[in-house]
Amino acid sequence: MFRCILVIAVTTALTSPVFAQTLPFAFPADRDSRQVSVVVDEGITNTADLPNRALREARLAMVAKKVVSDDDLRGLAEAKDGLAAAKLVDVLVGRGIPENASDIAYFGAIAVGTGRIWPLDEMVEAMWYLDPDTEPKGRKAQMIKVLYAHAWAGNSLALQAVIDFNGDGKLFGKLSEKTRQKILLQAEKNADGRAELRLALAILQTNDQSDADLARARDYLTRAALSPELPVQVTAANILALLDEKQKETLAGN
Repeated sequence: MFRCILVIAVTTALTSPVFAQTLPFAFPADRDSRQVSVVVDEGITNTADLPNRALREARLAMVAKKVVSDDDLRGLAEAKDGLAAAKLVDVLVGRGIPENASDIAYFGAIAVGTGRIWPLDEMVEAMWYLDPDTEPKGRKAQMIKVLYAHAWAGNSLALQAVIDFNGDGKLFGKLSEKTRQKILLQAEKNADGRAELRLALAILQTNDQSDADLARARDYLTRAALSPELPVQVTAANILALLDEKQKETLAGN
């Protein structure tokens, strides 16, 4: 039972209590693939579909690029208007992500789910501030639906988030075998080793690892060490070397 030292670049190493939260800054998602977008839920596409006159008038004003109140934006966003949700996210981000994390993550998921990919970064950042025990299930369900669809479509940022937020004590709960297999399948398609490295770190950051857990982490790291991206390749190789060194120390102490 130990924590691994994460090598950020070829010669720089650091020890972190929460590797999954530091890795995105060391290996940001691929710029092009993080723009992959799919429509999960079209939401409101016709003003006439809104439930009341006030919202219909607000939507017409928004589409005409007129000033719309925050309350009207929220009402439209709650009615699953993707454009309003994206605009509301912009407003809330300006007021502070930590203070508005639940709304940013939820309404960001609504916006991204309608094909508006640009709030995805803020959505994922906000999710780090959410409490797995108190965040409403309906909101988490929206985030899961949207992130999974984008991850399986090849969006690298969404795939990172699926890895980071699955696990014991994490926002989405324990990683299921079905989801793990889908992550590995997408990782093979991406062929950059990043997902495998994140999966390994997700195991190594926990306090209790079984022999099977460590064997799985080693397998992921071995795959990541074959990455065509030098930082990922070197990081995985260095972590494997550190694991070997730690294992030798443990055996010598017995």
